[in-house]
Amino acid sequence: MKAAFFRLPGEVTLRELPMPEPKAGEALVRVLACGICGTDVDAFKSHHAHWHQRGHEAAGEVIAVGEGVTNVKQGDLVAIIGSIPCNRCAACQRGEMRFCANPKWFGGDAFAEFICKPAEFLFPVPDLTPEEGALMEPLTVAIDLVRDGNVRLGSKVLLIGAGPIGLMALRLCREAGVSKLYVSHPSTSVTRLQLALEWGADVILHPDKEDIVERMKELEPDGVDSVLVTIKPSIGISQAAQVCTVGGTIAFVGMEWKPKTGISLDIDQFHFRKIHLVGSNHNPCSLLYPQAADFLKRKVIDAEKLVTHRFPLDKIGDAFHFATERRHEVGKVMVTA
Repeated sequence: MKAAFFRLPGEVTLRELPMPEPKAGEALVRVLACGICGTDVDAFKSHHAHWHQRGHEAAGEVIAVGEGVTNVKQGDLVAIIGSIPCNRCAACQRGEMRFCANPKWFGGDAFAEFICKPAEFLFPVPDLTPEEGALMEPLTVAIDLVRDGNVRLGSKVLLIGAGPIGLMALRLCREAGVSKLYVSHPSTSVTRLQLALEWGADVILHPDKEDIVERMKELEPDGVDSVLVTIKPSIGISQAAQVCTVGGTIAFVGMEWKPKTGISLDIDQFHFRKIHLVGSNHNPCSLLYPQAADFLKRKVIDAEKLVTHRFPLDKIGDAFHFATERRHEVGKVMVTA
């Protein structure tokens, strides 16, 4: 079978690997769709790593199952679950699995023709397409971000960063019944900005052309109830803190990929305005898969609009270069069978 291997930055090649055989508790899956994540793009551009496999936003068809597997069967369409609770740590034992300290990870090797994994990492999606199934994992990030951001009926929300996660969060905010939805995203990202407007953004701000803090203070002098940050926290959190209302919430999922990162805040204002700052982390994401499947089935998240470009596995190099170098044209890129 063919599988993609990466050496970072900027190299990807296909290799022939032996066809895996499922052991007890495992299932063999033919990968039908695997999304290129924003972290994949950032890594491809700027990280340094020796040859390894990648790919964690995947869905496919079960080809064979090992002894003892009962949750899936041959022929099932399944989405790959990114992480599941350990059921052993203190948080799990007290019934708060979303705060699991040691989630079990699927890993990342789904840019391949086949993967063989423990069946507990497979979620049947009989009512979805493979591309919808591949959106399940990133959609749980958006679900958790909106939940952690305390977005409610009538809320005023600022979304900083309208990549695929941000766009899905935008739709979920509209589904929640927010009264006003502001989006900050670079003016060069034409495709994503068009989708942001189509999916319900009231006002678009362009950080490459204007001071979004000053603009938001003009639009909402008392601040917004929730700020959802999907860009680098060192940039987004300091902006968010200046436009958040008294008692408001900032939730962020953006990553810096550094052991330590400085954030500039007027800490006294932050303190006296009683602002809540939440690091949003969807893991273990298995808890959110049923809700994600429902949003996709009901077309709250329309995969056909979000996924704008598709490449076969043997063109995965082209897929990554396109996603990296022509980001302004991209909604979501999928590698498909």
